[in-house]
Amino acid sequence: MKKRAYISIACAALAGLFALSLGGCFDGGTSGNAKNPYEIAGSLGYDGTQEEFLAGGTGSSTEIRKLFDEAKADGYQGSFVDFLKELNIGLSGDDSAQVNSALTSVVSVLCPFKKIEYIRTDFFGTVQKQEKTVTSAGSGVIYSLDRAAGNAYIITNYHVVYSSDSGVEEKLCQSPMIYLYGGETASGMIEATYVGGAMDYDLAVLKVESSEVLKNSAATAASAMDSDAIAVGERVYAIGNAKGDGISVSSGVVSVDKEYIDIKSADETRTLSLLEIRTDATVNHGNSGGGLFNADGKLIGIVNAKREEDGVEGMGYAIPSNLAVAIVQNVIDNSAVNQSLGAARATLGITMKIQSSKCVYNEDTCRTYIMETLIVDSVTKGSVSEEKLKTGDVLYSIKVGDGKEKIITRMHIPSTELFNVRKGDTVTIVVLREDVPVSVELTFDEDSKFTVYS
Repeated sequence: MKKRAYISIACAALAGLFALSLGGCFDGGTSGNAKNPYEIAGSLGYDGTQEEFLAGGTGSSTEIRKLFDEAKADGYQGSFVDFLKELNIGLSGDDSAQVNSALTSVVSVLCPFKKIEYIRTDFFGTVQKQEKTVTSAGSGVIYSLDRAAGNAYIITNYHVVYSSDSGVEEKLCQSPMIYLYGGETASGMIEATYVGGAMDYDLAVLKVESSEVLKNSAATAASAMDSDAIAVGERVYAIGNAKGDGISVSSGVVSVDKEYIDIKSADETRTLSLLEIRTDATVNHGNSGGGLFNADGKLIGIVNAKREEDGVEGMGYAIPSNLAVAIVQNVIDNSAVNQSLGAARATLGITMKIQSSKCVYNEDTCRTYIMETLIVDSVTKGSVSEEKLKTGDVLYSIKVGDGKEKIITRMHIPSTELFNVRKGDTVTIVVLREDVPVSVELTFDEDSKFTVYS
């Protein structure tokens, strides 16, 4: 279900946020007759258990779980908890080494905005128009880094670099300033430029070129993990420029692994739906654009919002890393062709519906998995899918080009994968049609087959 109202962006002096896509809707209780992804896998020859299928489809979220998976493959018979006990590792261990490593990939972002105000200048009420500069504070995460050249791409939130109430025509920050952890001084200021972004997904990309500060720093690029592999209850750390006072760390757990929340766009003209991870790690204004990291110091999300409502505590939100990375790389690739393009997502031309949803618990990994059965609810005439997909098709998997096949166990997976499509790519989708697996290929060879977000 969508969460409504009282969602606040986590940036020091701004307000805003944004959307989902593929027009999905939730069919509350009926299960229908459609097979779920595991049942489809069985018809394709998979002979493992349902729990093994889901665990294999999402992977493990921490290095310890990966060790456990390897031990299981070698014949280990115990549960994940047994494995932890044998390693003498507690569930609340010291992650300071990993957190300290992650600190070097998070930056403070300061954005000066020109604002217009009208001041009464005398007794008779004469009003004079004045222009002033107001600086807003946020955060960013280093996405890629060439330290020797002093170059970097940085992820942040769109609402960090956009001011809806600036009073001037140009709402985007023209001269963002970056500060590394421990370098929040005048001499540590790094000039950056805006590359592009997508307001509907609250993501933006900044670029640093030939920075001497960066060349002589301990900065690192964040290492992102598969955000579909995170587990409810696992430890996480929000790292960002809280309250604009410099980089700080707060800890918590994953409260909800994926959900959609309603929130205002950065320009405050629309209410949009956004895919988020919910955490009880403390998130404050200024954390926007910073990272949500797991216990291994891997990036699992970009912090962008918090719930502000009387009686509600510990509800912060982060855009999942899979979605953030797909959009950011899309923006970077498109900027090489058209600086103002933003992010272009391949458009299937279908709406999806959740036919059924269930929870599966794996005793070996001590994890719960949500498995949704998604069907095609409608197909748009004239779209790339018109002759290929049909109403009632059960969506099983999606693969972009020669990439890895992604099993569609949740509503958000196809939408995220479509940001990885580039002009000329072929997308392979496997569906179950009248109990028969069907593989269809869709070629995105025209600009009209993409939806642009900027």
